[in-house]
Amino acid sequence: MTLTCTGWVFIVAQLTCVDASPPPAAVCPPVRTWSREFQRQVAAELKAAPQSALAQVAIEAIGDRDIARACARAKRK
Repeated sequence: MTLTCTGWVFIVAQLTCVDASPPPAAVCPPVRTWSREFQRQVAAELKAAPQSALAQVAIEAIGDRDIARACARAKRK
């Protein structure tokens, strides 16, 4: 952190400090890719057990993938 301070002193002291460091760079999560064959296998397994914990994990991973793709698109602009 870098502080930039300005102020004056005359019987009473006043000091103002501002954080002058740049904000941290955003890091996008990786976008994973799977083969078509693997995607078909996942779809078949989700159909077989749509209420399973693994099905919920897969659904959340799809949301994470969409977020990662949106982040990557925003960084390219």
